[in-house]
Amino acid sequence: MKKYLWHRFVFVILRYTAGPIIKRYIKFRFDKQKGPDAPSLVISNHNTDYDPILVAMGFSRHMYFLASEHAFRNGFASRLMKFAFMPIPINKTRFDLNAIKEMVRRLKAGANVCIFAEGDRSFNGLTSKLTVSTAKLVKTSGVDLITYRLEGGYFTAPRWSNSIRRGGIEGKMINRYPAGEIKKMSDEYLLGLIESDIYEDAYERQKEMPAIYRGKNLAESIETALYICPGCGMVGTIKSQNNRFFCGCGLSGEYTETGFLQGGSLPFSTVAQWDIWQSGKLEEIIKGAGDAPICMDEGQRLFLVDPAVGKSPVGEGPMQIDRNAFQCAGNTFPLDQITQIEVVGQRKLQFSVKGGAMYEVQSATPRSALKYREAFRMLTGRR
Repeated sequence: MKKYLWHRFVFVILRYTAGPIIKRYIKFRFDKQKGPDAPSLVISNHNTDYDPILVAMGFSRHMYFLASEHAFRNGFASRLMKFAFMPIPINKTRFDLNAIKEMVRRLKAGANVCIFAEGDRSFNGLTSKLTVSTAKLVKTSGVDLITYRLEGGYFTAPRWSNSIRRGGIEGKMINRYPAGEIKKMSDEYLLGLIESDIYEDAYERQKEMPAIYRGKNLAESIETALYICPGCGMVGTIKSQNNRFFCGCGLSGEYTETGFLQGGSLPFSTVAQWDIWQSGKLEEIIKGAGDAPICMDEGQRLFLVDPAVGKSPVGEGPMQIDRNAFQCAGNTFPLDQITQIEVVGQRKLQFSVKGGAMYEVQSATPRSALKYREAFRMLTGRR
């Protein structure tokens, strides 16, 4: 907090220099809010890597953000980020008490903090369900709560994509809840308010207020999100090129500038519909797999991670998951020894094991990390 004045200075400088450029580039619209005058916790939905910048632009006062620990492992860029913004590092693959303590410490010291309570960007355009721990955290902070919603972010930068599409994002402050009122609410009631305020269904909004999101290679890497073919029911067979995606079974389609899917053989018109279907299909596959692999990929690179510091290579080879274990590059990790598996960015797979060790799997070519996370949650009952 000794550097708080410096961070406020950086915030003001970037608002008047980089802010207009970003606003023009992605067509960002917002009503700038005064304050918050008192220390406040801001909670927003999350769809793009630019969301911290966009939320910050919506307020006249400086605020701190939480950032995934992998953002602190990028050498000079990470040092510059810490020097200028000092975000709070958080480990997504295990309960990070230190991040929570630091967040509360900054709030109690008089700063504002913003969190993206979903903990992850959406792969399908739907805001994820929150856990009751979000409400408990708000109460523990002892400050006012501000809810904020970003609309249009999913189509601007789909998590699975390689490119930015220009069509427009809008930022809105939804509600402000005084700390005194929050104390009187039950955890469940408060959680319901937050979820309702920040919920965004990108496709429903697109139906109501159509917009064009222009860009290049609109469908490329869509297979990182769509991991089961609705034509043949096979896992990991969808491929993409330019604006199109296809499977060896003959299924093919196009991702359009409105974000919808089209093609004569397609049973779905949205990524969200496809994702909901494949989630149910994956459960069927798991039930019928026995001890055989549920999904697998070749050519994966396994690293041992020193959180917020760096990583060291462990090996390279195939990756698979079955009902007993997750295997990668010749290493076997029993599922009952894995505390959590998460997807970082588009296709990095990150997991922690009992004892504290943390690993990351990278792939040089597009493949779905999402299917491993979902399979792990279904197999362990941690959905």
